[in-house]
Amino acid sequence: MINQQLAEVSNLAIVVSIVLYVLALIGFSADLASSSQRRSDARLAARERAEADAQAVPVGTAAAPSHGASSPVPGDDVGSEARADGDGSGAPADSAGSLLQAPAAEDAGSGAAARSMSPQTFAFLLSCAAGVLHAVGVALRAAATQRVPWTNMYEFATTSTVIVMLLFLLFSIRRRELRALGTFVVGAILLVLLLAQTFWIVPAAALTPSLQNSHWLIIHIGVAIIATSLSILGALVAMLQLLRAKHEKALAAKVAAGEEHPEHWGRVGHVLDRLPTSKPLEALSFRIHSIAFVCWTFTLIFGAVWAREAWGRYWGWDPKEVWTFIIWVIYAAYLHARATGGFRGTRAAWLALAGFVAVVFNYTIVNTVINGLHSYSGL
Repeated sequence: MINQQLAEVSNLAIVVSIVLYVLALIGFSADLASSSQRRSDARLAARERAEADAQAVPVGTAAAPSHGASSPVPGDDVGSEARADGDGSGAPADSAGSLLQAPAAEDAGSGAAARSMSPQTFAFLLSCAAGVLHAVGVALRAAATQRVPWTNMYEFATTSTVIVMLLFLLFSIRRRELRALGTFVVGAILLVLLLAQTFWIVPAAALTPSLQNSHWLIIHIGVAIIATSLSILGALVAMLQLLRAKHEKALAAKVAAGEEHPEHWGRVGHVLDRLPTSKPLEALSFRIHSIAFVCWTFTLIFGAVWAREAWGRYWGWDPKEVWTFIIWVIYAAYLHARATGGFRGTRAAWLALAGFVAVVFNYTIVNTVINGLHSYSGL
């Protein structure tokens, strides 16, 4: 018996969570914009200070007689102050390395700004509220239908995105610097939820006869949802790793060419400077994809066992089975490439993104266009 009132409350909770996600996205974007502006202003101030120091050297200093290393030279105190200013404000020798490093934390400013709530903190709190409301909406959908909330594309999308959000919040609590990824994570979740609310939403309904009275619906599809959620999160990190690595390489080339204040990609480069460097992003992507690969492995195994019970065979080359196997092969290649010293970095990241493209194809085209035994999209 379907409780339509609970189903309507569930839909309302999802819609309100979308509104909160939009506000959180604005907050995370404002934090990235403000931090990149502060970095740009700091670099401009350092450049102007260096030019002012160069012009402040007395005219007669160059012609003054040398008195040895320990003898004071008239006007030398000005030069020493200029050098101290240059070193402390990011002279070329010091700024070269700092440009390739991610900031430890720029949430708190100085003085009154340090005591006020930063846009990032506000956006993170909004994300927590949206994630809780999102989870409530998914739970109410399950209560309304009296079954697990992942038997069609709409429910699969809402459930997988809430897992992505909860994983992001968990990682961000443990490592605050990962909150800089909030713009990209919340943006991806919003995109999926808007697609679900626009194209994939279906009324709450009972299970089709082929899915009833099977515990494998909970096990097989539950593991597939976790695998998909991890693939989404891992793909976001891999994409940012590629952008960050290209940005770092360009900056390093400009530093090697002798540019005093190297910049790359303008404001976009300032945003990338706000993120962790490519190395920790690569390590995080590897950890996420390692767990995702295990989940995809069990998705294949549990699916084969369920197929044996339902259709009398373990494998039948159904489109869904084939594409799940393709996903597994690509992620296996990624893990093998990542374990090979010469194939790390950007090459391995491209393989991870190829795996995610296969996941998207499997979830959209295979579910809606290609007919097969796994046609449970509900559309």
